[in-house]
Amino acid sequence: MSAVSAVALSSAALSAAWLLLGSLLRRAVRQIAVFREAAGFDEVSVPEGASSPDPLPTLSVVVTARDEAAAIETTVRRLLAQRYGDLEVIVVDDRSTDGTGEILDRLLAAAGTGRLTVIHNRDLPRGWLGKCHACRLGAARARGEWILFLDGDVELVTEDLLARAATLARTRGLDHIAVIPDQRPLSPLHQALISVFAQMYLLAARAYEMDRDRRRGGVGIGAFNLVRRSAYDRIGGHTLLKMDPADDYKLGRLLKESGARQRLFDGVGLVRCPWHRGALNVARGLEKNLFAGFDYSVLELLGFSLLVMALVFGPVALAVLGTLVGVRDGSPVAIGAACLPLLLQFVFIGSGARLQALRYGGSALRLALSYPAAALLLLGAAWNSAFRTIARGGVRWRDTFYPLAELRAGRVRAGAGRRFQVL
Repeated sequence: MSAVSAVALSSAALSAAWLLLGSLLRRAVRQIAVFREAAGFDEVSVPEGASSPDPLPTLSVVVTARDEAAAIETTVRRLLAQRYGDLEVIVVDDRSTDGTGEILDRLLAAAGTGRLTVIHNRDLPRGWLGKCHACRLGAARARGEWILFLDGDVELVTEDLLARAATLARTRGLDHIAVIPDQRPLSPLHQALISVFAQMYLLAARAYEMDRDRRRGGVGIGAFNLVRRSAYDRIGGHTLLKMDPADDYKLGRLLKESGARQRLFDGVGLVRCPWHRGALNVARGLEKNLFAGFDYSVLELLGFSLLVMALVFGPVALAVLGTLVGVRDGSPVAIGAACLPLLLQFVFIGSGARLQALRYGGSALRLALSYPAAALLLLGAAWNSAFRTIARGGVRWRDTFYPLAELRAGRVRAGAGRRFQVL
């Protein structure tokens, strides 16, 4: 095979890969409506469930908190301020040692009986992750027709947000709403890293076909998982998830596979939750659960890494090599073919960067230029998660150690939710 033929074949393969990847990602992004627009926040405010002739359903918010003293008061106060008639807020203080419990007791004393319930959990049963057990405790106490699982550092910006979310779910006949939080402020590299991670997340969740309501794929967000209680109970609550560090994502997948109607929204400007501070801290924060996303398989992670390296750096390498071959052989066709994958990569990355900059601010050009570094950083985070998990023989999460053998035994595989029948 001549050098020109090799360049042409490589160009065809990379071009096809970027056309497929780009089309799937563009469709996935179109599936994610902006929550502000979908819930009508530009219209008149919703007054405590009076937005329609039917009253809003009862709603229980389950907040899990371990050592969240810096943020928990804001989270709880914003929840208590919600204009929602039949709302209860259940906060599970999961073995905190930093004053979280004392803050919650003070808030409870000020709120009195009624909306706020505080559960101080001091024990973790064998075979449970701390957060999953806390979710289970909160859900067991909840009496609402809907349950909103919320992290302890989430701020709901407007006082009618929950009323609008419940109305949106009812209007569209949904069983599960997940909302991507606004994580600003972000540096360009931090923003690019989140973008690369989101692409991997959306493809794994098959978000590009979410509107088809097929019993596969699925997505969940720990910062905002609003679930119909009957759908949650149908999959057994958090029982299957009890040893899976990716519990929020897997909860959404189980729900989707069980037949629940699910939608993902962008909560920009409305649901605030910082995902660590700085790109390096994001990489460190992924240490506990990123290897779990590859089913604790080094071979699966290796295959993913090779694919990412080929997609991200293959086009520029081929452009350089193909140009050299084309100049040597006097073949402008070879040069054009070699540069085609790079052009497609530029178009798709650039369009994504423009959309992200439009929603979250910042420079689209800087964001696009940071993409290769962010991809390398994400791969580094994945291998760091794998090496540390294997070397330690498990994962240390919030000062609790979980053995790798138990984590592997407790992982929830794709398709596990299909055995649950729609009622």
